[in-house]
Amino acid sequence: MPLTGGATRPFLASGAAAPCWSPDGARLAFFNNGGGDPLQTADRTGADAKQIAVNQEGFFAPGVHSHNPVWSPDGQWIYFVHGYPTSAMNIWRVKPTGGTAEQLTDLHVPLNYIAPFDARTVLYVARTESQTGPWLWALDVDRKVARRISSGLEQYTSVSASRDGRRIVASVSNPTGALWRVPIRDRGADERDAQPYPLPTARAVAPRFGGGTLFYLSTRATGDGLWSYQNGRATEIGKVLEGALPEPPVVSRDGSRVALVVSRNGKRRLVVMASDGTNVRTLTEAVEVKSPGGVGAADWSPDGAWIATGGIDARGAGLFKIPADGGTPTRLVEGEATNPIWSPDGNLIVYSGPLVSGQTRLLGVMPDGTPVPLPDVRARINTGYRFTPDGNGLVYLPLIQPPDFWMLDIAAKTTRQLTHLDSRGVVRIFDIAPGSGEIVFDRSNENSNIYLMDLPK
Repeated sequence: MPLTGGATRPFLASGAAAPCWSPDGARLAFFNNGGGDPLQTADRTGADAKQIAVNQEGFFAPGVHSHNPVWSPDGQWIYFVHGYPTSAMNIWRVKPTGGTAEQLTDLHVPLNYIAPFDARTVLYVARTESQTGPWLWALDVDRKVARRISSGLEQYTSVSASRDGRRIVASVSNPTGALWRVPIRDRGADERDAQPYPLPTARAVAPRFGGGTLFYLSTRATGDGLWSYQNGRATEIGKVLEGALPEPPVVSRDGSRVALVVSRNGKRRLVVMASDGTNVRTLTEAVEVKSPGGVGAADWSPDGAWIATGGIDARGAGLFKIPADGGTPTRLVEGEATNPIWSPDGNLIVYSGPLVSGQTRLLGVMPDGTPVPLPDVRARINTGYRFTPDGNGLVYLPLIQPPDFWMLDIAAKTTRQLTHLDSRGVVRIFDIAPGSGEIVFDRSNENSNIYLMDLPK
């Protein structure tokens, strides 16, 4: 749009995102949203767009993403983040003319925001592999060594830097979270029907029910830990686990056992333990757990004999069922498949397909691997979905604002809106309370401030 007024014109083709100008303003880099998010460059007007050729085979394959390209201060490199957005993103760089891309970090955490600061330093925001943070880091691109440069417990959520390396701007959050409940009604429910779910801990997110017990995550000094709530008493469990938990607990139907995703030696594994935190053991080393954004990577079969999970084994990505008492995993689905949930009768597993534009299509499979056709229902990532207690309905959050719950009628293959809620926070994880049939969900707020840091010459 001309600053002096006049007609607007299309700048970049549909699907283009995150444009970033070169230091001299002559060119820009951006990625195309889809099919591996290939990187492209164009001239300053957005014309003559060309894909940057990268020598590595499968570099822009479906399921792998590239985000937020930024130029180095001298214009010789384009930095970007590349990998699996919810589990293992790393900082890479490539020449604007293409060629062999260079990996600069070897992280096993989500990473999105990067900011070249000077000729050899890139700032970025990320959690540790034990899931504490997110903190602010500085990467020495020559030595490929990163160090944390923030202090205290403040959480950084984004960062950018001026081109002259004199100023840094960052968003710093003080997150809060609480549980709420809303009934499932034929007429629907609105904000007046939603009520806080009383708990004695100051923060509570990621609810999961098992038997008569509510399990949830609550903040410790280093991040979220596992708690249980029963008969008016909250108890922290799982203290033997190091670091923060990236996923909600995976609770057996009777509440006697809990599975958790933990990160050890750069790999995400399922750990199973008794509901009081004892008898901790790793379920299997053969499958590394994958899930989009910490929404529940696995689920127990109703009889407690199996755990279904999305992950990667020696053959690649897939959906697996693993014997709960240990044993060889069984592959049910080939390709990207995450966040399975088991129907109450045990005959259907619903899971997420590939991530596309912030949402995933819900797919179905029987426990023997037979595909089950479902309507074209797409759920928001980072939220999950749950069966109603009778198994006839599937509650989910679509990609709309404000966030509202919808339900898929499995037999009729129809959907209807369940709630009309206000935007009082980010709704992510929820469960259906046994007996009452209420939706119990978390609401979180980042409570962010923007900080500007002026640096000496």
